[in-house]
Amino acid sequence: MHNGSKEKGEAKYLYGAATLIILYSIFMMYKINNFPNVFLDEGNGMYDSWSLTHYGVDSNLIKNPVYLEGFQGQGQSILYSLLAKPFLKLLGYELYAFRLPLVIASIINLLLIFYVSSKYFSRKKTFWTVVVFSSSPWVLAVSRFGMDCNIAPFMVSIGSLIFFLGVMMKKKILKTVLVTIGMLIIGLTAYAYNVGWIFLAVYLPVLLIYLLHRKALKINELIIPLFLLVIEITPILIFAVRSNYAPLNNTIKILFWTSPELQIGRVNASFINFHGNMFVQIYNNICSGLLMYINGTDGLSWNSVGNFGPYYMFTLPFFIVGILTILKRRTIWDSIILAQLTGMLIIICVVLPNYNHWIFIHFPVLEVISIGLIEVSKNTKQMGKALLVTYVVFTVAFVEQYFNNSRYTGWETSAISEVKKLDLLSYKRVFFASDDPNFVYEMRFILPVSPYEFQKTKDNPYSKKDLATKNKYANFVVLSPDSKINIDTIIIIQQGKEKQFSTMLNKMKLHNTFTINSLNYNVYKKR
Repeated sequence: MHNGSKEKGEAKYLYGAATLIILYSIFMMYKINNFPNVFLDEGNGMYDSWSLTHYGVDSNLIKNPVYLEGFQGQGQSILYSLLAKPFLKLLGYELYAFRLPLVIASIINLLLIFYVSSKYFSRKKTFWTVVVFSSSPWVLAVSRFGMDCNIAPFMVSIGSLIFFLGVMMKKKILKTVLVTIGMLIIGLTAYAYNVGWIFLAVYLPVLLIYLLHRKALKINELIIPLFLLVIEITPILIFAVRSNYAPLNNTIKILFWTSPELQIGRVNASFINFHGNMFVQIYNNICSGLLMYINGTDGLSWNSVGNFGPYYMFTLPFFIVGILTILKRRTIWDSIILAQLTGMLIIICVVLPNYNHWIFIHFPVLEVISIGLIEVSKNTKQMGKALLVTYVVFTVAFVEQYFNNSRYTGWETSAISEVKKLDLLSYKRVFFASDDPNFVYEMRFILPVSPYEFQKTKDNPYSKKDLATKNKYANFVVLSPDSKINIDTIIIIQQGKEKQFSTMLNKMKLHNTFTINSLNYNVYKKR
């Protein structure tokens, strides 16, 4: 009777975890085509992915790039655009199709966490780990929009989970296969985010050296995985060196892939100022990072909702207990967590803090929190019930604010249908007047033309140096007093700018209106 009662009690944890995974999946899919709005990098990444899918080149006409030059030459990681290709080909040029790879990766990650935890740890730990991961404000937010870097932590997490399964295997062949697959998925991180180059350079050596020291792995078991990993990351390593060394920073084709020139470096946008007193710079950077967590926001509205923080502030004590626990027991799984946290040390010192820049810290912190939570609650049922209620209350509050709070997350998705129904590409000319420097890219996202047509019609056609365009795209041309209006033209004017073109507009009639990027536009046709 006692054993049956115990088994029933254990089973409820698995049922509870499975229920949470279902609810998590529903949240991921809910309004995915409409919310959040379209972030600038997401829109341009989607166009590049579409170009690669249908034309075999990116928006800058580069074939098989290891890195995207981006719309201004600032660069974007290639992995997410490649992962989205089959979805755009199968489902068409739809926002939900572009976001699906990240949603699916997020769900697979949670399923793997569930599987690994239930296979090697207690069912209670399985439940609480799923609770912690599935309710994290950062995880819930980052999984729903396809910015290139957002896929990076999922590659590390999924790869590490499969790697762990391999390490734990007794059968040699299966062990080698899983370790190899895990390391190759982790290696994809190098193609997902440039900060990942720093992280991987620390994480993988620390982890492998420790596991070799513990005899959890043998050197001969790593020969194949390491050989394939080196082959996998060689193209991006070559690009990393060339793009950060001015004499070599040019576009070059190597074998079947292309290393592009990077017009604008990412160092100033992502890293501290390396001039002056480095210790002061590092100290200030660490303090800024701590304030980010204390304040519960990184100040970027598309990353942070309210002041919930990435993991909820009430979890701090559990993080401390979790750290002390894994430092004491040092299991193989603990070593993976500690290696990931070690991989973040250089990043914390030299990379400017926000939830994206410090993106590899979140999953190991969540795992540490779950370990601490289990340690604190294992001897008292009342503590577990109180924690569950607390998580439910905070998560419900977060979800409500996530969907309903007014905050900037990008271009309004409602504009997609509003602009499409105007059939603007059917006109000979579309003249526009806008203060939005990204108006052309918003139109390119909604109304894509082939990358060859884009290059032909941009401000500086086919230029390899002046990549950005502001005044021209396809049949779109910036409006001027000298613009020639005829029956086959249409005018789009930002509301408030009509007086500048009043004489011209006297011959036009108001045809429609739409809003994009918080700016209202009037659409005029000839009478």
